[in-house]
Amino acid sequence: MIETAKTEDGDPIKDITAKAGVFSQEEVDCVRDIWEEYLSFGADSTGYHFIVERQEGRVSGFACYGYRDLTDGVYDLFWIAVDPGFRRDGVGRRLLTACEDIVRTLGGRMIIAETSGKPLYEATRAFYLGTGYKAEAVIKDFYSAGDDLVIFVKRL
Repeated sequence: MIETAKTEDGDPIKDITAKAGVFSQEEVDCVRDIWEEYLSFGADSTGYHFIVERQEGRVSGFACYGYRDLTDGVYDLFWIAVDPGFRRDGVGRRLLTACEDIVRTLGGRMIIAETSGKPLYEATRAFYLGTGYKAEAVIKDFYSAGDDLVIFVKRL
């Protein structure tokens, strides 16, 4: 079942981020920080909207999305991660579809997902391509020398 994240989902969200195996400590800390903002100020104020999928009473994955300021109907997919114990079970696809459905309901016309060009992120890039996203741009050496930014877009 996919639903809006609740206060008690914070620890599982942080744990999933840490266990994902691709995120740096700085990225794990970033998720923790935006979660705390989300709890303190709310989704409307922060622009961060968290959803989770629950299986067997526990959080199997989460996504965080939000409206991109100064645009007409464009949303960012900030984070999506699945607990390693639930991988290859369609959790990521269901979370992504839920984000897309919510964005459509809000009048959104496009979702942007950004990721790294490092080999470690090959599965992530394949995931986006396999769910109908197009690689629209690559900025070489964006994150650091040798680590490109790959920008995926899906028009809804």
